[in-house]
Amino acid sequence: MKEIKKIILAITGFCPLALWAQVYQKHFLQKDKLSIQLSEGTLNIIPLTDKSVRIQWEKELSKEEREFVLINKQPIPRFSFTETVQVLKLSTAAINIVYNKQTGVISYADKSGKIFLSEKATSRKLAANTVEGQACYIAEQSFESPLDESLFGLGQFQDGHFNLRNITRKLTQVNTQIAIPFLYSNKGYGILWHQYGLTEFNPADNRIALVKKDTASGSKKEVEVTTTEGSKKVSQRESLYTGNFSVDKDGEYSMMLDLGNMESRHLLVIDGKAVIEQSNLWLPPTASALVHLKAGEHSIQVVCKSTNSPSLSWKLSANETTFRSINAKSLDYVVFYGKNADEVIANYRNLSGNVPMLPLWAYGFWQCRERYTSGDHLVSTVKEFRKRKLPMDVIVQDWQYWGKHGWGVPQFDTAHYPDPAGFIDQLHKLHARFSISVWENLDKKSDVAKDYIAKNLFIPNSPWIDIYKPETQETHWNTLNENLYSLGVDSWWMDATEPENDALKGKQTYYGLGDFYRLTYPLFVSKAIYDGQRATDPSKRVAILTRSAFAGQQRFGTINWSGDIGWNWDAYKRQIVAGLNYNLTGMPYWTTDIGGFFRPGNGQYTDTLYHDILTRWFQWGTFNPVFRIHGYQTETEPWKYGEIVENNMRSMMNLRYRLMPYIYSEAWQVSKNGSTMMRPLVMDFNNDSQAVAQPYQYMFGKALLVTPVTAPATSWNVYLPQATGWYDFWTGKQYRSGQTVNTNAPKDKIPVFVKAGSIIPMGKFMQYTGEKINDT
Repeated sequence: MKEIKKIILAITGFCPLALWAQVYQKHFLQKDKLSIQLSEGTLNIIPLTDKSVRIQWEKELSKEEREFVLINKQPIPRFSFTETVQVLKLSTAAINIVYNKQTGVISYADKSGKIFLSEKATSRKLAANTVEGQACYIAEQSFESPLDESLFGLGQFQDGHFNLRNITRKLTQVNTQIAIPFLYSNKGYGILWHQYGLTEFNPADNRIALVKKDTASGSKKEVEVTTTEGSKKVSQRESLYTGNFSVDKDGEYSMMLDLGNMESRHLLVIDGKAVIEQSNLWLPPTASALVHLKAGEHSIQVVCKSTNSPSLSWKLSANETTFRSINAKSLDYVVFYGKNADEVIANYRNLSGNVPMLPLWAYGFWQCRERYTSGDHLVSTVKEFRKRKLPMDVIVQDWQYWGKHGWGVPQFDTAHYPDPAGFIDQLHKLHARFSISVWENLDKKSDVAKDYIAKNLFIPNSPWIDIYKPETQETHWNTLNENLYSLGVDSWWMDATEPENDALKGKQTYYGLGDFYRLTYPLFVSKAIYDGQRATDPSKRVAILTRSAFAGQQRFGTINWSGDIGWNWDAYKRQIVAGLNYNLTGMPYWTTDIGGFFRPGNGQYTDTLYHDILTRWFQWGTFNPVFRIHGYQTETEPWKYGEIVENNMRSMMNLRYRLMPYIYSEAWQVSKNGSTMMRPLVMDFNNDSQAVAQPYQYMFGKALLVTPVTAPATSWNVYLPQATGWYDFWTGKQYRSGQTVNTNAPKDKIPVFVKAGSIIPMGKFMQYTGEKINDT
């Protein structure tokens, strides 16, 4: 608590000093940048390409020299420079960057002079701070945000927010939440907030005092949770916190609830009305909401686990967007400009790494469950898929195959997998690929870990290996290669790569204090596996399914999924929004646990209400970049749910495989031209404000408009964006654009429309990719 108060005081109390520190002194024009000497430090304006520019403000401390994200150095773009009494202007072929000597504000305009982004006056800040005794800064920058701006990205969150304007968020890596500090605006720009540590977005600094009520009569429940030690039952008691706060005027306010640790319930009640409400066995520590409040006093109730210590804060919404990092070495951000989202993201990927093609089979269906228990179990399951004519390409082995070898050890227990190479070969002969779960916190007492310990490859006082260390990356891959890849493993499921429970905070890594690199661990896990496999077998493409990501990770064959989510309609809807925002961070491959990870127990197999959710989720999954089912302690095979569900799933699987020529063509556009497969409507209909605002509709590729059904219904409203017209995919009926239509949505159909003028190549019915040659 004291540390948080100190940070807030440092930010809110130093504005006059901050202004004094930024008084313009002089400038130096260099071949690759414009350096502006301020009364404290140097502000560098660095053109990276014709359409991107990097801003760095450095003071006494050395800036972060390690470049994790912008690894593709481009030729220095040609730029011109002009100076007047008031401004310094640097111009590339596409944008003008103007620094105002009087205000210190940097603005960005296209070649017609139209400003598409501007810093907010007096908002650039670097305040002295410390972390674990090491000097650092609190870096903060705000940007003007007009009323008609919509903002997207920041990764994958479970709070359900689509347009992120004025939303408060805390960017941390935890189960079900992926933090990527990249933001896209419908004004035609993207921002990479170039920090590797904890970042706050639109921070809310007005704290509300909460008082814990007597918990003697609090509800107590026993739940089974998945831990790094396996499944175990834990008792949880909930506590009630109350408080009051006052606001000076009517308006929209952003509320930030921070429970300190992972939770099973988010519940914030203001004046008797729940404004944040969500339940799951795993929920991120933070959640936020926008609420309209009247001037005056308001009452608060917060319910959370009694072991957590909640904090609650608020801010008045404003026409601004703010980034803040409390453990920074300099202020550092990059602006990307483009006439559309594809241009912005392609420009970003050109600098941070382009997307390699996944193997063809990775675009087929992935069969996954928690868990298969033997090689025979895996083989017999694939045989049943083939017998029932259910198309499938990948079967996945979840955790605990290691058995006697110790937790997380990447080695088969021969008691259940007596001939690993043999059963994998059987899978291959059945035309299935094999993916396997791997963790980075292997048992230190195991034989495999001896080599890691001898080389000091674990983070001190931590169960996690120090993946930043090049020797760790090499050793880890060699272990996986010897124990798994050499046996025929095709794909990797890198689990808990956050690493879970925010495990870098306060730890020493190869690069230094983990607080400075708190968001980047998953990037290096994917790097280790990708580089290792490509070096071992350059002829094979890499497919890495993983639970977390950071900026630039798209260059390592990464597929993300949304973690250990719930199963109800609300959880399902939240995944749609989470996936759309994730895809606007430049990361193109994403999926979920179709049907939810935590499910309604054994009743799920006969519960028709759950079957409705599962069927609708499966239909939506057909139009995800990666098509995958999974579930905790669940037999996820389609035939387990009865004939009706199985037939509906078979129908969607057949459609997915018939669409494979279209899907693979769109995947090529991702790798070749920087495109995106799962496309929020802002990407294609930016001038249609009604389309931009749709949180549950998107384009799958450039031709197919997909609208998931997210509640029990057999008809559904679909907004048809402004275009040349639309055709119902199922009936061929033509519709004019710019209208909302109520379309039939029987339980075996998801609303899909084709943009007029599109060509949709359809292939043959197949049981696996590569079974037949498509000649379409």
